[in-house]
Amino acid sequence: MRILIVDDEPSFALSLTERLRLRGMEVSTALDAPEALAIMEQTPHDLIFLDVGLPGMDGVALLKVLREQYPQSDVVMLSGAADMDKAVQAMRRGAVNWLSKPMQLEDVLDECRKAEDRRLARQEAARLAETARWRSLGRVAEGVAHEVNNPLNIIVQAAGLVRDCLKEVPMESLPDADDVFSAMRTITVQCLRVREITKKLLILGQGLDNRIRPLDVAFELEQVLALLHERMEKAGVRLEMCIDSVGKALGSGAELRQICLHLLENALDAMPHGGVLRLTGHIRQDSHGQRDWYELCVHDSGTGISVADMPHIFEPFFSTRALQPSGAGPEGQRYAGLGLAVARSLASARNGELTAANAEDGGAVFCLQLPLAEVC
Repeated sequence: MRILIVDDEPSFALSLTERLRLRGMEVSTALDAPEALAIMEQTPHDLIFLDVGLPGMDGVALLKVLREQYPQSDVVMLSGAADMDKAVQAMRRGAVNWLSKPMQLEDVLDECRKAEDRRLARQEAARLAETARWRSLGRVAEGVAHEVNNPLNIIVQAAGLVRDCLKEVPMESLPDADDVFSAMRTITVQCLRVREITKKLLILGQGLDNRIRPLDVAFELEQVLALLHERMEKAGVRLEMCIDSVGKALGSGAELRQICLHLLENALDAMPHGGVLRLTGHIRQDSHGQRDWYELCVHDSGTGISVADMPHIFEPFFSTRALQPSGAGPEGQRYAGLGLAVARSLASARNGELTAANAEDGGAVFCLQLPLAEVC
């Protein structure tokens, strides 16, 4: 949890900052409203201790700006005896509490604990809402897939019937026979292409395989790489792989291969003219040290994910392909389509997580975290 102390008394602010840092907290300090807003713009903080009597823009006015721009941040007002009216006004504007100066460190720590509880509660509520959204989307996707497959089958059969009938017609009576046969083939191919999309929709809704077991991540990954070997050679993509043999992920082999396929295809889309594909796998402990995960990271050397695209790349059917022909573009190369939505859905179904970020050395990195299997 990040904490910001906003107070125009340097000795008070810096002293409180050091006391909280000694207790392992991440704390920043600002002496006035402009400095506080600059810090928040660079890195939003979870809890803000805000002095009412700031110079220039006072604490109540700053609170209004903070509540509008950073509604997820909790604000606790700090006030002296002469500022009680402003403290009450701040509570009405959305401050979660106020502390009267001089204050005890235990009161500050208590507000930190309460803020952490609220932050975790918000995260859990967001996770539950996201889960419910995916369940609803899955039901819709499954219905759409079934409804689309029925007419597709009819079209494919009808195209085959037309083709068979044309074979009975003398070629001299049908001068454009080659074009007609070509059109029938195109209809069939495109129908099969749409059917592949509906299969992905079904995966989005219900997954691939309900059986879970300890997985050899390197083995599953190599099977997917074999499918993409020719494409990687043609594109001039060099593979660097470092998969730790210690530890196994818990999940479905079929689902893990599907996730890897989407991630690797996405990475290759980002490197149409060659590059380096780095794959790393290792055991990772969460930030609280309470649980171990198996983490698989796919790192490409493309142009990365644009700021505008980042919030949307896991949304079904989101794609920048139409905006960047041939996979080129200065603002980032991420062709998400349905694949990343399917991959995240499969990961979530196994109590895992799939995240995306831009790497410091260029390109984008997608990290898949799956529960670690307990192997006897």
